[in-house]
Amino acid sequence: MNAPLKLRRRSLLILLPILAAAAAPDQKQARIDRLERRVFAPCCYTESVAIHQSEIAVKMRLEIAKWVEQGRTDEQILGTYIARYGDKVLIDPATAPNEWSYLVPWMVAVLGMGAAAAMLWRWRLARLAVAPAVNFADVTLPDLPDFDDE
Repeated sequence: MNAPLKLRRRSLLILLPILAAAAAPDQKQARIDRLERRVFAPCCYTESVAIHQSEIAVKMRLEIAKWVEQGRTDEQILGTYIARYGDKVLIDPATAPNEWSYLVPWMVAVLGMGAAAAMLWRWRLARLAVAPAVNFADVTLPDLPDFDDE
């Protein structure tokens, strides 16, 4: 084996732990985000801890980040919340709404208003097309008294 190839391999082996350590914060943050999306905020059980803004949800986000930093496993973290709040604190991934599902009612409302406006516009145009043309030469005005003569 030639010397430059050995040098490259050694430098790669030296850089490997540095590259692994650089990727670790992103992996930890992704794990924290995933855990936050798996737990309901126990104040109302309607939103995940990741998006809820109650005091307990903020506390739980801080706890999750601290526990991940301490090296606890996902099962340990989720088990702690199950012991504290019961099974209903976990979000079932099969029934959890997707991020885009919150936009569906708004999209339906906008499309409905657009369809209603188009229908009203067509009705207005149809009424104008059917309305008889008025010939003002044949119109006789009522005889009103002249108020200047009084």
